[in-house]
Amino acid sequence: MKTKPNDAFAQVWQRVKEPAALFDPESIKGLIALQWQEAATYLYLSRRLGGREGAQLHNLFTQCQSHTACLKGIYTLATGKHYSAKSLPPQEEPVEVTLRRCYGNKMRCLAEYEARGADPEYGQVFLRLAQQEREVCSEILEIIGRLTHKV
Repeated sequence: MKTKPNDAFAQVWQRVKEPAALFDPESIKGLIALQWQEAATYLYLSRRLGGREGAQLHNLFTQCQSHTACLKGIYTLATGKHYSAKSLPPQEEPVEVTLRRCYGNKMRCLAEYEARGADPEYGQVFLRLAQQEREVCSEILEIIGRLTHKV
């Protein structure tokens, strides 16, 4: 059974006009706190390791700060309020264990960003953050690979 061109056109516009899941700005507070904590961890590890890996980790620290600022900007625009997250001191544990935890956190952030990518107002920002998180995940794996090669 063929659909008439006008019917297909109407179906497409019906899907486009359907309200997307509304973005809840309160839901990104956890992401802001997680990014802030990750930034503190990367700064700590960059100072602890030094060298090439330390420089890479310092770059990840800067990226996390940028993501935190972006998320805070979205929160402020959406609510009219400011949100301040606090980080705990990084745990004393082996570097590889810390990086594995960071990788898991980044994968969680990636999933959160991708899920919010359909938001009509901030979706493109979340998709850009998701792409950057993919790159961060690759860098973390690269650092882990180099550290295990040194042993």
